[in-house]
Amino acid sequence: MKQFIVPLALSISFLSACTNSLSMRSSDGETWSGEYRFARENTGLIRVRAKDGEILLGKFITVGRATFVESYRNTFGSESIVAEGPDTSSYGNPFVGAFRGSALTDLAYAEASDSGSNNSGTAIKGPLFYWAASLQGDKGATMECYFIGSSYTGHGFGRCKSDMGKEYTVQF
Repeated sequence: MKQFIVPLALSISFLSACTNSLSMRSSDGETWSGEYRFARENTGLIRVRAKDGEILLGKFITVGRATFVESYRNTFGSESIVAEGPDTSSYGNPFVGAFRGSALTDLAYAEASDSGSNNSGTAIKGPLFYWAASLQGDKGATMECYFIGSSYTGHGFGRCKSDMGKEYTVQF
């Protein structure tokens, strides 16, 4: 029995260490929780639990800053995001800046859609990485999401919009 329990416990601890948490908050104060993990070829998987029990799953992909900003503005409005500085996202691995003393620094700012938090917006410095994701729920809901993260910290923010038009801010 011990021969079975020890490997099982090690496997579970390893798998849980591979996921990262995220939180979502709607403009009316509804909160959701979820997790994401990295996969192959600049992609990853996201799972979010809605208040009604629906599970939304999706795959995020790494996209270039210009593509990201254009898609973000098309979804949330032309004044919803500002990206300044050199686009270091196009230089390969998004985490390369964490290991190199590069003078290149991106800056991104997004307005808050979450009026309940008294937050005027979120800013992040990098080099930055940009992700886009489409989530599909087990009860039929869909959601488009956009995430910006710092290559230095691995943390970031995002925004999602459901098929019903409801918007969520995301922290990861």
